Amino acid sequence: MNKEYLLDANIVIKIWNEYPKLLDMMEKTHEIDYKIPQDIAGELAVKEFKNINGVPVLTDKFLKLLGHIINNDGSNFENDDEKNSYNNFDYNNYFFKTNKISINDYTLIHICEKHKKYTLVTEDKRILQSAENVLDPSRVLNFNGFIEELKEYNVIK
Repeated sequence: MNKEYLLDANIVIKIWNEYPKLLDMMEKTHEIDYKIPQDIAGELAVKEFKNINGVPVLTDKFLKLLGHIINNDGSNFENDDEKNSYNNFDYNNYFFKTNKISINDYTLIHICEKHKKYTLVTEDKRILQSAENVLDPSRVLNFNGFIEELKEYNVIK
């Protein structure tokens, strides 16, 4: 495995809308993988329930993500000793300098901080700016940068 990406919800939605076969294509290669934290998967699941004969059922595209969902490491961020990466915590929000981000947003950064194998992929400007203050900027990508890297790995032609 050469590259592992940690995907934000906005990236998964963008993939579903713009490159519907991309996750299947990534699945076929051994050089790359993607992961989605359980809290982010929860955000996606809320939008992916369909009512079939009165029964809420998750969509097939969401079910394909199940093998890529990772645990949030059980971190208790409010008592986290690694708070050196941000300035303040208040009511489920973290403040990186002037960027206010949610606990789920911070989770993405924190997982990448603890696990150097992941590259964070998001379109959220506040997360991008905050993550670049904590992680090596080469480990933080927006959607276009992600697509360009996948072209380099010949996942997209």
